[in-house]
Amino acid sequence: MTIQEMQDRIEIRELTDMFANLADTREVDKQVQLFLPEGKLEFQRGFDGEINEIVGREALLAAFTRTVCPAKYVYHLNGQQTLTSYSENEAEGTAYCQATLVNTVDGKDITTANYVRYTDHYVKVDGKWYIKKRRTTFLFSETH
Repeated sequence: MTIQEMQDRIEIRELTDMFANLADTREVDKQVQLFLPEGKLEFQRGFDGEINEIVGREALLAAFTRTVCPAKYVYHLNGQQTLTSYSENEAEGTAYCQATLVNTVDGKDITTANYVRYTDHYVKVDGKWYIKKRRTTFLFSETH
């Protein structure tokens, strides 16, 4: 492994972590900038669930705003991340995350913990890594 590849792997990991951090602080305007302008987010429930997609930063901003901004608390805990392919300007990988949202419903806090697998396609443009496509697979959720 070259020094450049090690640097790129660190930058990709930081990109994944920054996505989670910005969701937690509800800075969705900055979060969408981690995607290419034509970036795509796919999401599904389980591996055999219907795949829905959101394309472009404007649509991503609206979706993230609807999801995390109303929450009282948002907390992401990233787990393992592996790259399944790598070149100097593109990479693909898998990352795991526990995404927890607390919403107030009828005066009570309702906590939903989502256990998520991200399947990502990253692209390096002008020396910076971006998410080209992210498939969010909700493996299971718990609500209490």
